[in-house]
Amino acid sequence: MPNKPMNKTVLPKQSDQRGFTLLEVLVAVVILAVTGVAILQQFSAAQRAGIASRDSTRAVLHAKEKLEELKIKKELSESTESGTFDDGYEWETEILAYTYGDSEDEEEYEKLKHETYQLRTVVSWQFGDRKKQVELSTLRTVKKREWN
Repeated sequence: MPNKPMNKTVLPKQSDQRGFTLLEVLVAVVILAVTGVAILQQFSAAQRAGIASRDSTRAVLHAKEKLEELKIKKELSESTESGTFDDGYEWETEILAYTYGDSEDEEEYEKLKHETYQLRTVVSWQFGDRKKQVELSTLRTVKKREWN
């Protein structure tokens, strides 16, 4: 028997490429959405922290400014003053006679040519629904009036 050529039908090769299922796409979108929200929350938190830091720094600078004004006065006496800066920060300064702890030492201090005052400044501002404040204080010694 002679060899007969066989008729083979050649089918096109099937591709090994497969697509994503709808479920896989939905899971990927959910993961991206959750990640995106978390990243945006971090940006928001960082922005709030930056604003709080800026406000606190500005308040400290205002408090230092008022304290320096008190420190350059030639004569001091007990007093209180308050006001508002142009940017909305409120300030209050206070000059108090400094008292030394022991009453025994008080007599010795009365003999000195100098007296000591406590200089105090408070700067406050509104941060959202809360009021915040910064307080700075120092001591300053000046000649007593009777020794000038």
